[in-house]
Amino acid sequence: MKKIIDKFRCFDAADLTNQIFLITLSIIIACNYSKIENWYFYLGLNIILNFILFYFISRYEQKSIYGKSISKISKFIRFWYIIFVIVLFFKEIYLIMISHSPAFYDDFLIKIDYRIFGIQPAQYLYQYNSKLLTEILQITYSLFYLMPVIFGLDLYLRKRFDEFKYSLFVIFFGFYLSFFGYLVLPAIGPRFTLFNFQNLNSDLPGLFFTNVLRDLINLGESIPKDALNPVAIAQRDAFPSGHTELILLIVYLSHKLKFKSFYFYLPYAILMIFSTIYLRYHYFIDILGGFVFAVITILITNWIYNRKSVIGSVFRKRE
Repeated sequence: MKKIIDKFRCFDAADLTNQIFLITLSIIIACNYSKIENWYFYLGLNIILNFILFYFISRYEQKSIYGKSISKISKFIRFWYIIFVIVLFFKEIYLIMISHSPAFYDDFLIKIDYRIFGIQPAQYLYQYNSKLLTEILQITYSLFYLMPVIFGLDLYLRKRFDEFKYSLFVIFFGFYLSFFGYLVLPAIGPRFTLFNFQNLNSDLPGLFFTNVLRDLINLGESIPKDALNPVAIAQRDAFPSGHTELILLIVYLSHKLKFKSFYFYLPYAILMIFSTIYLRYHYFIDILGGFVFAVITILITNWIYNRKSVIGSVFRKRE
């Protein structure tokens, strides 16, 4: 028992946050097994993943403490497992929402936007659309999926592993907080509600890569090309805007860790956030929600890291 406890003490805040979310998600799946197709596959996958992460993380950290040699595979899994688990959990959240066939809250979000502006921002911006602008913004929006990896890779290659773990915690927490937002307030976004989704390519044409990138993003959001009823199978992930939340967290981290890349991430974030409305992925209130979720994430994660208590001894600050 003592050995198991010692292994758990090797876990950082990011690792524990991930384990808590994994267990929570598994419980939700188990409780709703009758509504989720192939529920046993995802539950089994989560259990196996839990043991794999427990093994590799504790093994890496214990060897690191005693200065022992560490295999490249163990090191890679320890620092980069975030990529796999985020994708997996994103899909599991989708399956849970689809299985419950929840009511969409788009009308509620649309009304809030209208009360703020008296218009719908995405509809207003349509009059200024151009092929060049659409192309630039679609590329900008698509590059977001690489930004967390690029940011982490910068830290990893510089061997700033403590800061990598801290950043991992902030990003994990932000992702999972937004996932709960999707469950509480499921919505599909203005490209389905304010416009005809099937006419998106003709309404907002680009130059070279727009349609390809758009199709790839749709596929990643469970909408295959030429889907007969895209509304029925679309991700319910409009609120909050995860793009907004995560890019703001990266901007914050690059500034906090004194990266010169902050001067790249900041203008990129502004352009990317604008693209989410122009390209009809989000309502303005989604953007505002992403900002609020980012602030909450920063406040909570910093409180945990700076907490000098029993919790602080578990969530060790390594700087």
